[in-house]
Amino acid sequence: MGYRAIALSQVDGAGGELVGRDLAQKLGFGYLNEAIVAQVAKDHGVDQAVVAGAERRKSFFTRVAEMAARGAVDVAPDPSLYVFDVTDALLSLIRDAVRDAADRGSVVLVAHAASYACADRPEVLRVCVTAPLPARASRVASALGISDEEAARSLRRSDAGRASYLKRVYGVGGESPTDYDVVINTERLAPDAAAGLILGLVQARPATLPPATAPDGAAGG
Repeated sequence: MGYRAIALSQVDGAGGELVGRDLAQKLGFGYLNEAIVAQVAKDHGVDQAVVAGAERRKSFFTRVAEMAARGAVDVAPDPSLYVFDVTDALLSLIRDAVRDAADRGSVVLVAHAASYACADRPEVLRVCVTAPLPARASRVASALGISDEEAARSLRRSDAGRASYLKRVYGVGGESPTDYDVVINTERLAPDAAAGLILGLVQARPATLPPATAPDGAAGG
């Protein structure tokens, strides 16, 4: 199999959770999302004091990765939109836990900008699941029983929070499609179809790109 893990990043309302769950089931992979990482952190009292304890810190990473490998992560996501209000220490722990899970392999990561956490892992397929704001707002409005306008306002706040998170944790000033190996627009593509596309990429051996060459007339070096 070409890739050992999939890092799936998403914007709220794009259906990334559905795509990730379907993909994990098709592959027989574990599934790790924001909800379970946050829950494990809460259950084990991860805070500033824990960060200072390297032994406890390592144990946290191991427990998260092992749960992902077993697929023991069937936790219902919070219906409210995600708010980035955790401490810097917890953000660091979650980022390293995501990387550790990716290194162990056989996992679909839908958690805390996993594609950026795994940017230096060539065996991790980095996927972005997105959709235009109107399509996302319509889905959120239907799910939460609110107006499209209210849903759109909430999504704009969520998108701003996500951008702030990427800047704060990974120094990303502006997200780009080139930050990912593949970008999927779910406006008209159903979750199972999106999962099928990713499945094909995972099962195929990654192509080895030739080394970059200088443009004609440009000096190499």
